Amino acid sequence: MTLQNYLSYFDDVVRPTEHMFRLIPADKLEWKPTDNAFTLGQQIAHLSGALDVYAHGIARGDWGFKSMRERFVQNRHTPMMQVEEAIHLLNENQAEFRRVVGALSEEDFSTGEVDSPQLGRVPRWRLAMLAVEHHINHKAEIFMYLKFMGIAVNTGNLYKG
Repeated sequence: MTLQNYLSYFDDVVRPTEHMFRLIPADKLEWKPTDNAFTLGQQIAHLSGALDVYAHGIARGDWGFKSMRERFVQNRHTPMMQVEEAIHLLNENQAEFRRVVGALSEEDFSTGEVDSPQLGRVPRWRLAMLAVEHHINHKAEIFMYLKFMGIAVNTGNLYKG
């Protein structure tokens, strides 16, 4: 996979996220399916913010935390965001991701390696795929939250927006 093919795929995965955020009723931002889950407001904040973390981790190995345990503790304290605030951060961080990861050479993307708290030392392209997997997983959680609340969503919302 070339860097440009990856970035095109990345955009296809992230694009429907804004539309899904807009389906969240303002009075449901504190809703969560279990006591140990993110609220919807935390979920959209986490999903929007993670793009920046992954961008700098993939490009420079700069994760902003030392271990997954530290990150899990940070995640427990994720502040809740309003929908418009999360959309702004999502768009800002999507552009930053494209800028930072897109600045890599084809060789750095395809064969360069970086240390990650999730997988250890791995090729950059693999971490880039992990970033997409992370986004898809949390986007699917939001999709299910909306279903649990009785909001009409379908796979078109998940994949097309």
